[in-house]
Amino acid sequence: MATSSLITRWNLESLQYKTDMKNFKSQLDIVKKKLIKIENELALAVLKDSQLLTLWRVIKQIESAESFYYCLTIEDIEPSQLTSINGTISTLKSQVYSIISRLEERLTEMNEIQLTEWSNSIKQVNFLAELVNYQESDSKKEKMISNFSREVLCSLEDLYSQVINNLKIEIGHGKERTQVSYSEAMEQALAHPEKEERLHVFAELNKTLETQSNIFASIYNQMVGIRLNENKIKKTNHLDESLGFNGITSQTLDAMWEAVDTNMKELSSYFIKKKEVGTQKISWHDLMMSSQNDSFSISFQHATDEIINSLAPIDDNMSEFVKEAIKKGWVDAVPSKTKSSGGFCAPFIQEGESRISLSYDNTLDSARRLAHELGHAWHFKQIKDTPSLRFTDDLLEMTMAETSSIFFETVFINHMLQNTTETSVERAVLGQKIERSLNYLMSIRAAFLFENEFYKYRKDSPLDVKQIEELSLRCQEKAYGSSLSKYEPYLWIKYEQFYQATIPVYNYPYSFGFLFSLGLLEEAKEDRQFKRKFQEFLGETGRLPLEQLVKNNFQIDLSSSEFWQRAVRNIVRDIERYKQLT
Repeated sequence: MATSSLITRWNLESLQYKTDMKNFKSQLDIVKKKLIKIENELALAVLKDSQLLTLWRVIKQIESAESFYYCLTIEDIEPSQLTSINGTISTLKSQVYSIISRLEERLTEMNEIQLTEWSNSIKQVNFLAELVNYQESDSKKEKMISNFSREVLCSLEDLYSQVINNLKIEIGHGKERTQVSYSEAMEQALAHPEKEERLHVFAELNKTLETQSNIFASIYNQMVGIRLNENKIKKTNHLDESLGFNGITSQTLDAMWEAVDTNMKELSSYFIKKKEVGTQKISWHDLMMSSQNDSFSISFQHATDEIINSLAPIDDNMSEFVKEAIKKGWVDAVPSKTKSSGGFCAPFIQEGESRISLSYDNTLDSARRLAHELGHAWHFKQIKDTPSLRFTDDLLEMTMAETSSIFFETVFINHMLQNTTETSVERAVLGQKIERSLNYLMSIRAAFLFENEFYKYRKDSPLDVKQIEELSLRCQEKAYGSSLSKYEPYLWIKYEQFYQATIPVYNYPYSFGFLFSLGLLEEAKEDRQFKRKFQEFLGETGRLPLEQLVKNNFQIDLSSSEFWQRAVRNIVRDIERYKQLT
């Protein structure tokens, strides 16, 4: 089914915050005045139901402003203006957190009769659930520390972004030398059509990172140090906080990694097959390049049509949603130097929309990324805009966030395989699918192992650059089952996920979402009610811990190794099929 009037450049003017920077700043000033008014009202008396609703609306405005800011980062706008906007939004969010903390304190100062009267006057039960549980005086101190930590971590994340984005990598040969940005260098190092040029840019990029590695080591050491101090005060550890935020238990995480470990020999056998063309094992860079270097080409229109066709048998609502997202200008797929090598989906939940950015280059990988970001947009569409005094970021578990996106991309890739008649094309597509799978299970796991181990070592003292590099290499070797010839010493700089301010131990949710989506696809084949259950499951985001939502909606026990083993065996079967085709 062909789509018409394809729009590959998004429409931002239909959103509340238009690209007129003066208007954007004035809108943020209005939000600031609303927050000041709420602060003044709170200083006189505890907030009433109508005032809490106003605060909720302000929170939604700030969320939309933050998403709009992300969209503007790829537009032709003066960087200093964007820095100013980002700082303003961070301040507004901190102001909201401060108001909530003060409100919770006011509630603890009430006697039982006053608290009962106030509770009876509040019509939104969500507000009560979010506020009334705040009681202990020690919790006040912890809340203040958490707010302070968040501010400092956001500043450090911003510092990382500024340093990485300001890097200039000199490439070229002889007198024909030129400077490119970090994102351009990353793109060329992995996807330049000529192998020698990829190797050259990769080497020059790493040389530049080496000269700046002390700065990144300082930033990361500080971020982890701040979190460790906060954990010490709260008497928790970094993984407890991460697991709680992701709505899963350590038993579930262990069961997932155990399934990967028990199938490591079969999984790593793919690399043995890959190296048969040469005499040595392939390197990390070889692996990252190989999925980019194939003759399979797919246009943007063809990709959108096939994404729509792939989703229709599972849920026609999904396919119709993709059609509308493309036609209404939610997607910006035009290649641009201002875009990173990946993509993003910025949610505008109150408006019922999203905006997606990626550089579409007619490769299967860019088509996969398009499906991935559309999966995020589908998830955001299902989230109910229920009044809440918490930001969506604080409710959205990463394990949940990566489920719908990876579900969409997996359905798309499987569809492409099923509708391929040429063996050479099937082999190329299947090879990319396997490498994507192993990226989730090995590359992402290497990042998880690195983060987990870094926190343990950082308790004693900051790690220097050499120690960080050695730790990163050891973790990669373990995650890949010692199957590669060379690993990447600067992965800890290149993975921006390490520098996320709001989420400690950021990486494993991608592996979780990937394997969980494979399991859900099996459910979709067997359960006629799947599309209803999946929509309801996504719509309940943040209402209960993920494990409980999964059990309630799908009757699946995620702490059971059986579920994860079944998911991993899907990948093993792909590898066995790949071997038969070569």
